[in-house]
Amino acid sequence: MSEKVTIATVARHAQVSRQTVSNVLNSPHVVREETRRRVQEAIDSLGYRASQAARQMRTGRSRLIAVRIEPTRDGINGSVLDRFLHGLTETAEAAGYRAMLYTAADAAAEIATFDDLLSAYDLDGFVLTGTDHGDSRTAWLAERGVPFVTFGRPWDDPDAHPWVDVDGAAGTAQATGHLLAAGLRSWRPG
Repeated sequence: MSEKVTIATVARHAQVSRQTVSNVLNSPHVVREETRRRVQEAIDSLGYRASQAARQMRTGRSRLIAVRIEPTRDGINGSVLDRFLHGLTETAEAAGYRAMLYTAADAAAEIATFDDLLSAYDLDGFVLTGTDHGDSRTAWLAERGVPFVTFGRPWDDPDAHPWVDVDGAAGTAQATGHLLAAGLRSWRPG
């Protein structure tokens, strides 16, 4: 079993201080280009990977966001949610975050899961995959100052919290326009 590669290992290999390696990783603009390049070459050749646990201790952020997956109820919801989860995961990764999935049977179970996950992982936020009128989940998160966004509009107040949603009206208008442009004037099912 090989020795774990640490910032100190990289620093020795690049003949710089541990602080310089840290600066290359976290504030590269403060390091001269030649030094930055030498440290990056050491990182690459040694296969160094930053410790997420150490970064979390230093920054107080886990770089984890959690999202609930629900059973597929119908083909459309499953397809939309599947594409949403792929997009969320890819975008989160590009920003240096990881998405953690969880399940819950209902709103009360989901709130209990919020509490468990926040205690165990100190998550940076949640993505809720739907909203309900008088949603107890969004109220619970907001009362505790936990960052979250919903995939679905708030029912009562569109400014209550951040949200994203599918623009069904625009989609319907585009589909209708496409059919009209194709010459379709009437349609009878069957």
